[in-house]
Amino acid sequence: MKEKRNLSLDPDYKKWLVKYSPSLSVNQIKEVEEEIKQEVLFLKQLSVKHRALRLKQNELIEWAPKQTNKEIEWVKRLIWKPIGKSDFRRINPVLVEISNEFSSQSFNIWGEERTRTYANPEPLSKHLDILRTLVSSATNDGFVGRRIQFLVIDKNTKTYLGVICIASALYRVRSIHNEIGWDRELIKKTTKSKMNCMANGQMIVPTQPFGSAYLGGKLLSLLCLSKEVADAWEKNYGDKLVSVHTTSLYGVEKGTQYDNLSPYWNRLQSTSSLQPIKLTNTTYARLKDWMYSKYPEDYYKNFVEKNAKTKMLNVRESKTIALKFCYTKLGLKKDEFIANEERGVYSSFLYTNSKEYLRDEISADELQPAFNNSIDELTDFWRFGSFGDASSLEHSAYIQWLRKTSLVPSKEEKRIQKKKFTSVELTQYINWLKTHDRNYDLTNAHKIPSSSKAIEMKKVQTGQVKGRIDTKLKERTIATQGQGIDWYLELNQMSWDEIQKKYPN
Repeated sequence: MKEKRNLSLDPDYKKWLVKYSPSLSVNQIKEVEEEIKQEVLFLKQLSVKHRALRLKQNELIEWAPKQTNKEIEWVKRLIWKPIGKSDFRRINPVLVEISNEFSSQSFNIWGEERTRTYANPEPLSKHLDILRTLVSSATNDGFVGRRIQFLVIDKNTKTYLGVICIASALYRVRSIHNEIGWDRELIKKTTKSKMNCMANGQMIVPTQPFGSAYLGGKLLSLLCLSKEVADAWEKNYGDKLVSVHTTSLYGVEKGTQYDNLSPYWNRLQSTSSLQPIKLTNTTYARLKDWMYSKYPEDYYKNFVEKNAKTKMLNVRESKTIALKFCYTKLGLKKDEFIANEERGVYSSFLYTNSKEYLRDEISADELQPAFNNSIDELTDFWRFGSFGDASSLEHSAYIQWLRKTSLVPSKEEKRIQKKKFTSVELTQYINWLKTHDRNYDLTNAHKIPSSSKAIEMKKVQTGQVKGRIDTKLKERTIATQGQGIDWYLELNQMSWDEIQKKYPN
């Protein structure tokens, strides 16, 4: 939109202009202008979470009438539900790639090849759409660019654990470029940059209560780094995936589903999201009509003109740019339409030398894996984290002893701290040590109470699901329905006052 090109001589634009017909009358244009202004000012004064719920409510008002109760209930019944607290030990996640549409190559009677695009009739595609819309408080927006979607299914129960959507890398987040160590402006200008070897976790949403009770968001975050996702990226787009990043949905406070997942995910410098206020789907459609009727050339550049090579829209972030353009033309000031929201930024490099590869300093053959990214390994870390599967008493005592003795190599301590040491193995090993080391003594270590705040905090932070079950959920019943289970279908039938009461800040 910044480009002030004159399209009067562009043959594609002239061809489009022949069919151009303003969709709004003069009176309608004035009505839409007032409607847009009022909504922007209303949304601006809401909190981030309430703004998201307002947009979600409008989305559901449009979406719900087009669905059938049978399909929605079908999906709801297929959502994973726990029977006992130890069910996390038996979860076996599988990633099923889902496409909303597919293409078919054919030839016409003159022998000319053509491509037709069809909506995917498979039920899993519909199930993914229902889960994305009803489980997440974020709106189920369209996306321009690369995108791969996965349903995450528990292999044992054949039920849904969540939805993952991996999309084109975020260009605007400066801390991502700083971490790699390249010039962001130079990358923007080159046509051969390795931005396509990076991806953004656009949507990482667990079903409930898997997410809230069993840290399901952390498992899905880890699965974004799996070999299956990397292979799907290379298969679909031909580029090797070496890095994945994402941003937190709300604010920069710690305790998101990406925290405490080292060495897989690491927190970067937060980003200030100086983005224009998003409109409800209804009003945004009206804004596009307004832009089409009043500024056809700018509308064409933003929503119609395509890149000759990629066949995709010339403007990468067409919605964001259109909103800024229209708000400015409507006379709104920046402080009236810009949402200054900070978000946490998280990054993962799949190879120890991913940065060198992205900077074109090494070839793909020289890449060295940063960690084992098999689904089994990632799931095992989600279950037990670095605290392991031993009890707090056994673990704290044993680790303290390891640090005092030279009998056991340091790599043994690392093995224990990760997860490879069960309670049974620990007992066997301690008995072996008693017969081989006269200095072996756990007397003082055992005086550390298993309920000490330090040990409990350590278990919560690094013990992953087992740590959570052993501490916060030890005496609690896990609800499978009711107030704490996110399922936003009812929003379209609630008043705004009712929504604010049910979801207070």
